[in-house]
This record gives sequence, C-alpha cells and structure tokens, in this order.
Amino acid sequence: PDFGTSMGYVALVLAMLYFYGTPWTHFAALAAAGLSAFVALVWLLPLAGIELIKSYQMDRLLVFLDPGRDPGGSGYNVVQSMIAVGSGSLTGRGEQATQTTLDFLPEHHTDFIFSVIGERFGFVGAVVLLSLYAVVLWRALRIATLSRDMYGSIMAGGIAAMLLFQMFVNIGMTIGIMPVTGIPLPFVSYGGAAMITFL
Repeated sequence: PDFGTSMGYVALVLAMLYFYGTPWTHFAALAAAGLSAFVALVWLLPLAGIELIKSYQMDRLLVFLDPGRDPGGSGYNVVQSMIAVGSGSLTGRGEQATQTTLDFLPEHHTDFIFSVIGERFGFVGAVVLLSLYAVVLWRALRIATLSRDMYGSIMAGGIAAMLLFQMFVNIGMTIGIMPVTGIPLPFVSYGGAAMITFL
C-alpha cells in the first residue's frame, strides 16, 4: 500500500524515457492511460464495490484538499508542519522553536524534517538548503547532457529526476501543497536505508 514509492517509480520511468528520447506522442498516450486508471481507481471501482484505496489513503487525499478538515486527526501533521514552517519567518526561531522541541510535530526527524529547518532557520535556511539541492541537480543534468553514451545520460537523468521528485514531494507535503506520504528528504531525513540509497 506504499503509494508514494509507486509514484516515485512512475516519475523515474517517465524521466528515463524522456532522456532516452521517447516521442511526446508516447507521453501523451501514457498520460491518458494514467488519468483513466486514476479515475477508475478513485471513482469507478468504488461504485462497483471494489475498494483498492485504503481508508487512511483516502483520508490523506481529503486532508490534502482541506487541511482543516480534521485538524486533530488525519490533518494534525500537516497543520503542525505548516505552523512550524510559518513561525520560522525570515531567519528562524533557533532554540526558541516550539513545534519540534515540544513534540507538537510528529516524525520531525524523518518525514517532516523540512519543517524543522523552516522553523529553526527560517526562509534563509530553506533557501540555503534548496540552493544546495539546485547545485546537485545542475551537476546531474550537466552530466546527463555531456555524457558520451546513452547509458550515462539516462543514469544521470534518472538520478536527477528521482532526487527532484523526492525533494518536491517531501517539501510539498510539509507546506501543504502535496498529500502526506512517507517519502524522505534526500540526504537530510534521518534513516539509514534512505541515506545509503541516495549516496
């Protein structure tokens, strides 16, 4: 039931197809097939009595559309995360950070680590982190364009796409523009398996 990782694989495959030089008509066909599958999964199959999406996954989608829908339950993490990021202001609160220090924000060392950075170091800290990511992505894309063989180009492009996808989803869920998933922030979230994979 790991929808976030599944979406990561889809993004990776699409990026590698792009770097391979797949025509745009094929991407349009894949997009139409994906949209049809999504409509069937969310709307048609439940009408027929087939529930493939678990209730907690549907709750996450509904909370994404309206974070205030269940602020004490399934929307708690998102609301606390947005409070943490917003309270960081321009330069952050440093040791005065309350959301993470007092454990109002669960999973602040893994899934919601960007909220910690936003609260403690503010907008400036977030910009520094995003700038470091931009350098890594720029180098990966440069390697993809300068590679002498197709394998190197696809490999570097796939790595750049995977990092970009995971950064976008993780940061997006902490500020409320993406549904909550268990995707870690590359090189920052605590955990051995993710760090080894990124390295």
